[in-house]
Amino acid sequence: MEMWGIATVALVAGMVDDFRSRKIHNPVVLFLFAFILISNFYFRGLEGSMIGFGALLLALIVTIPLFAMGIWGGGDVKLFAVFAFAIDPAGMFWTLIYSFIWGAIFGLTRAALQKQLLTLVKNTYRLAMRQRLQAQEIHKIPYSFAILLGWFTQLTMLRAGGFI
Repeated sequence: MEMWGIATVALVAGMVDDFRSRKIHNPVVLFLFAFILISNFYFRGLEGSMIGFGALLLALIVTIPLFAMGIWGGGDVKLFAVFAFAIDPAGMFWTLIYSFIWGAIFGLTRAALQKQLLTLVKNTYRLAMRQRLQAQEIHKIPYSFAILLGWFTQLTMLRAGGFI
Protein backbone atom coordinates (compact mmCIF):
# COMPACT_ATOMS: atom_id res chain seq x y z
CA MET A 1 0.00 0.00 0.00
CA GLU A 2 2.81 2.44 0.86
CA MET A 3 4.46 1.87 -2.50
CA TRP A 4 1.33 3.10 -4.28
CA GLY A 5 1.86 6.50 -2.70
CA ILE A 6 5.54 6.47 -3.61
CA ALA A 7 4.69 5.49 -7.19
CA THR A 8 2.23 8.39 -7.34
CA VAL A 9 4.79 10.84 -5.98
CA ALA A 10 7.30 9.66 -8.60
CA LEU A 11 4.84 10.24 -11.44
CA VAL A 12 3.82 13.65 -10.12
CA ALA A 13 7.48 14.70 -9.80
CA GLY A 14 8.19 13.57 -13.36
CA MET A 15 5.06 15.30 -14.66
CA VAL A 16 5.97 18.59 -12.95
CA ASP A 17 9.43 18.45 -14.52
CA ASP A 18 7.89 17.60 -17.90
CA PHE A 19 5.37 20.47 -17.74
CA ARG A 20 7.97 22.94 -16.50
CA SER A 21 10.55 22.29 -19.20
CA ARG A 22 8.88 19.94 -21.72
CA LYS A 23 11.51 17.38 -20.72
CA ILE A 24 12.04 14.88 -17.91
CA HIS A 25 15.60 15.43 -16.74
CA ASN A 26 17.98 12.62 -15.83
CA PRO A 27 18.78 13.96 -12.33
CA VAL A 28 15.05 13.79 -11.50
CA VAL A 29 14.84 10.20 -12.76
CA LEU A 30 18.01 9.20 -10.87
CA PHE A 31 16.73 10.75 -7.64
CA LEU A 32 13.39 8.95 -8.06
CA PHE A 33 15.18 5.66 -8.76
CA ALA A 34 17.25 5.98 -5.57
CA PHE A 35 14.17 6.99 -3.56
CA ILE A 36 12.16 4.03 -4.87
CA LEU A 37 15.06 1.60 -4.38
CA ILE A 38 15.36 2.56 -0.71
CA SER A 39 11.57 2.56 -0.27
CA ASN A 40 11.28 -0.86 -1.88
CA PHE A 41 13.69 -2.45 0.58
CA TYR A 42 12.11 -0.64 3.50
CA PHE A 43 8.47 -1.45 2.73
CA ARG A 44 8.67 -4.67 0.70
CA GLY A 45 11.99 -6.27 1.55
CA LEU A 46 14.18 -8.17 -0.89
CA GLU A 47 11.33 -10.20 -2.39
CA GLY A 48 9.19 -7.14 -3.09
CA SER A 49 12.21 -5.34 -4.51
CA MET A 50 12.79 -8.21 -6.92
CA ILE A 51 9.14 -8.01 -8.06
CA GLY A 52 9.62 -4.27 -8.62
CA PHE A 53 12.85 -4.91 -10.52
CA GLY A 54 10.99 -7.37 -12.74
CA ALA A 55 8.34 -4.73 -13.43
CA LEU A 56 11.11 -2.23 -14.25
CA LEU A 57 12.66 -4.63 -16.78
CA LEU A 58 9.29 -5.39 -18.36
CA ALA A 59 8.55 -1.67 -18.58
CA LEU A 60 11.82 -1.11 -20.44
CA ILE A 61 11.17 -4.05 -22.78
CA VAL A 62 7.73 -2.68 -23.65
CA THR A 63 8.55 1.04 -23.87
CA ILE A 64 11.97 1.12 -25.57
CA PRO A 65 10.33 0.16 -28.90
CA LEU A 66 7.90 3.06 -28.39
CA PHE A 67 10.93 5.34 -28.04
CA ALA A 68 12.60 3.81 -31.09
CA MET A 69 9.47 4.49 -33.17
CA GLY A 70 9.32 8.10 -31.94
CA ILE A 71 6.05 7.58 -30.07
CA TRP A 72 7.46 8.17 -26.58
CA GLY A 73 10.30 10.39 -25.48
CA GLY A 74 13.31 9.04 -23.63
CA GLY A 75 12.27 10.77 -20.41
CA ASP A 76 8.86 9.10 -20.55
CA VAL A 77 10.50 5.69 -20.93
CA LYS A 78 12.82 6.29 -17.97
CA LEU A 79 10.08 7.74 -15.78
CA PHE A 80 7.75 4.84 -16.55
CA ALA A 81 10.48 2.27 -15.79
CA VAL A 82 11.28 3.93 -12.44
CA PHE A 83 7.56 4.11 -11.68
CA ALA A 84 7.20 0.40 -12.51
CA PHE A 85 9.95 -0.35 -9.98
CA ALA A 86 7.55 0.85 -7.27
CA ILE A 87 4.69 -1.47 -8.30
CA ASP A 88 4.23 -4.95 -9.78
CA PRO A 89 4.19 -6.16 -13.40
CA ALA A 90 0.38 -6.38 -13.60
CA GLY A 91 -0.02 -2.83 -12.31
CA MET A 92 2.63 -1.67 -14.76
CA PHE A 93 0.85 -3.36 -17.66
CA TRP A 94 -2.60 -1.95 -16.88
CA THR A 95 -1.20 1.52 -16.22
CA LEU A 96 0.45 1.40 -19.63
CA ILE A 97 -2.80 0.35 -21.33
CA TYR A 98 -4.79 3.07 -19.57
CA SER A 99 -2.12 5.67 -20.37
CA PHE A 100 -2.47 4.80 -24.08
CA ILE A 101 -6.19 5.51 -23.81
CA TRP A 102 -5.59 8.83 -22.03
CA GLY A 103 -2.84 9.77 -24.48
CA ALA A 104 -5.17 9.12 -27.41
CA ILE A 105 -7.90 11.22 -25.82
CA PHE A 106 -5.47 14.12 -25.23
CA GLY A 107 -3.95 13.90 -28.69
CA LEU A 108 -7.28 13.83 -30.47
CA THR A 109 -8.68 16.64 -28.33
CA ARG A 110 -5.66 18.84 -28.86
CA ALA A 111 -5.63 18.24 -32.61
CA ALA A 112 -9.36 18.95 -32.86
CA LEU A 113 -9.04 22.19 -30.87
CA GLN A 114 -6.18 23.30 -33.11
CA LYS A 115 -8.19 22.29 -36.21
CA GLN A 116 -5.46 19.81 -37.16
CA LEU A 117 -7.30 16.53 -36.85
CA LEU A 118 -6.68 15.66 -40.52
CA THR A 119 -2.96 16.33 -40.09
CA LEU A 120 -2.92 14.04 -37.06
CA VAL A 121 -4.56 11.27 -39.06
CA LYS A 122 -2.02 11.72 -41.87
CA ASN A 123 0.89 11.68 -39.38
CA THR A 124 -0.46 8.53 -37.76
CA TYR A 125 -0.64 6.85 -41.15
CA ARG A 126 2.91 7.98 -42.03
CA LEU A 127 4.17 6.73 -38.68
CA ALA A 128 2.50 3.36 -39.22
CA MET A 129 4.07 3.15 -42.70
CA ARG A 130 7.46 4.13 -41.23
CA GLN A 131 7.65 7.25 -43.34
CA ARG A 132 9.53 10.30 -42.15
CA LEU A 133 7.57 13.08 -40.48
CA GLN A 134 8.53 16.70 -40.57
CA ALA A 135 9.15 18.13 -37.10
CA GLN A 136 6.52 20.85 -37.45
CA GLU A 137 3.91 18.23 -38.36
CA ILE A 138 4.37 16.09 -35.26
CA HIS A 139 1.76 16.54 -32.55
CA LYS A 140 3.42 16.12 -29.19
CA ILE A 141 1.81 16.11 -25.79
CA PRO A 142 3.49 15.88 -22.37
CA TYR A 143 2.88 12.15 -22.04
CA SER A 144 3.79 12.03 -18.35
CA PHE A 145 0.30 13.38 -17.59
CA ALA A 146 -1.28 10.51 -19.55
CA ILE A 147 0.85 8.05 -17.55
CA LEU A 148 -0.28 9.64 -14.28
CA LEU A 149 -3.93 9.44 -15.34
CA GLY A 150 -3.35 5.84 -16.45
CA TRP A 151 -2.05 5.11 -12.94
CA PHE A 152 -5.05 6.81 -11.34
CA THR A 153 -7.33 4.78 -13.60
CA GLN A 154 -5.53 1.59 -12.52
CA LEU A 155 -5.93 2.50 -8.86
CA THR A 156 -9.62 3.25 -9.42
CA MET A 157 -10.14 -0.07 -11.18
CA LEU A 158 -8.38 -1.92 -8.36
CA ARG A 159 -10.60 -0.16 -5.84
CA ALA A 160 -13.71 -1.00 -7.91
CA GLY A 161 -12.59 -4.62 -8.12
CA GLY A 162 -12.16 -5.03 -11.84
CA PHE A 163 -10.77 -3.94 -15.14
CA ILE A 164 -12.38 -2.48 -18.25
